[in-house]
Amino acid sequence: MFRFWKFLFLALLSIIVLAACGNTFEEQAEKGIAAAREAFQLHDKHVNDEVHGVSLYKPAGFTIDEKSDAQNIIMKKGDETFLLFINSNESRDSRLFYELSTKTEKKERFEEVFTEDGYFGFSSVLRKGEDQVELIASVGGIKITTITKNKNIGANMGKMMEIVRSIEQGS
Repeated sequence: MFRFWKFLFLALLSIIVLAACGNTFEEQAEKGIAAAREAFQLHDKHVNDEVHGVSLYKPAGFTIDEKSDAQNIIMKKGDETFLLFINSNESRDSRLFYELSTKTEKKERFEEVFTEDGYFGFSSVLRKGEDQVELIASVGGIKITTITKNKNIGANMGKMMEIVRSIEQGS
């Protein structure tokens, strides 16, 4: 009987410790925004793939769906899908995607705007459910989005900004 109570006590203690170590949605969102800011500012990823005449950086582990075209590129990483939209009529300082995103509901949204050398970009994290978020990374007329789990915010947001920042746009 003592062993059972000892096991139960240790199991409860482990659950409490693990719950205390988890990052909140806000902390995850801040890490994701910071990763996007760093990727935007560094702009150090070189083009390593081409899809229908669009040259871009494709991170390791990402694949490009065969249904993609020059304006809508579908990328996958494991079971996650990333939608890359390219509006070639918009310049690198375009605020179109940002203005459209600010018109949507702002409940539990974290975002930051970036500007550098004539480029305008932003990243946004919007809670979609208990463990689901929508991530957006955009530079000028290029935007990539995905819906993912809270725990993937930091890893995905930096990669998403690297992708959109790698695509050349007119001024």
